[in-house]
Amino acid sequence: MSTRTRTILIIAGALVISIVSRFFLYTGPPHVEVAAEVIFDGIPGFPITNSFVVTIIVDILLIALAFAATRNLQMVPRGLQNVMEFALDALYNLFRNMNAKYVATAFPLVATIFLFVLLGNWFGLLPGVGSIGVCHEKKDMHGVVEQRLALIGPANVLAAESEEVHDTCAAQGKKLVPLFRAPAADLNFTFAIAAISFVFIEYWGFRALGPGYLKKFFNLNGIMSFVGIIEFISELVKPFALAFRLFGNIFAGEVLLVVMAFLLPLLLPLPFYGFEVFVGFIQAVIFALLTYAFLNIAVTGHDEEHAH
Repeated sequence: MSTRTRTILIIAGALVISIVSRFFLYTGPPHVEVAAEVIFDGIPGFPITNSFVVTIIVDILLIALAFAATRNLQMVPRGLQNVMEFALDALYNLFRNMNAKYVATAFPLVATIFLFVLLGNWFGLLPGVGSIGVCHEKKDMHGVVEQRLALIGPANVLAAESEEVHDTCAAQGKKLVPLFRAPAADLNFTFAIAAISFVFIEYWGFRALGPGYLKKFFNLNGIMSFVGIIEFISELVKPFALAFRLFGNIFAGEVLLVVMAFLLPLLLPLPFYGFEVFVGFIQAVIFALLTYAFLNIAVTGHDEEHAH
């Protein structure tokens, strides 16, 4: 059998398996929730959501990773220490190439943001995230309980809609509320990270330029006074741009995987899954790079800009 024939047979077999899986591996109707869902009520006024649970897990994992990588430091790094030093050194050089003057000061924050967002994005792609949860009552706009299973997140769910099955949420007239959700798929998380970046940027702007930092936005230098107002508006927009960019990309990726799993559950989601692994990494890099770029803009006065 020639290589070409073997390739054609493999592709044809994969297509057949994918199509057949649509009938035997039913994932339930696609159901998307924009807002993070409440798992249980914690402190009054502070409900615990599925994205908050993953945020805490990611925090613990990062702390454990830092401890494991630094508990036995060696002059010639090996194992996990070697991996972390290589990754952080590459990240440090990336920021140093942008502006070496403030990289030592800003690196702890931007590196933490990168690792936090990256681990959160990749954790959201693990099997079970979006598919393992608890059953909650589900009602439509008329107060009638809907007899179907809610599928939220990128992972596949084997759901039976038969009345003979009594151990599924659908059979109980309820919806599945996942226990886990990618943090960046929740606007609360992305706005919190963006707010931290914004406060850090403004702090270093005032620290570097003093009260003169405000002259970038408010002055009486003819046309520059109008330009300053525009810059002030753009400064206020920065946290919103950071938050919505990260949320939009991660949330759209989840929706894409859900739809692909609904159409052909077995093989079709695989290339998109690999693509989302890449997107999760790129979005973490972009968020960190934009934070550092905005910091460089903040610490640069108009006189320095004109000099360059």
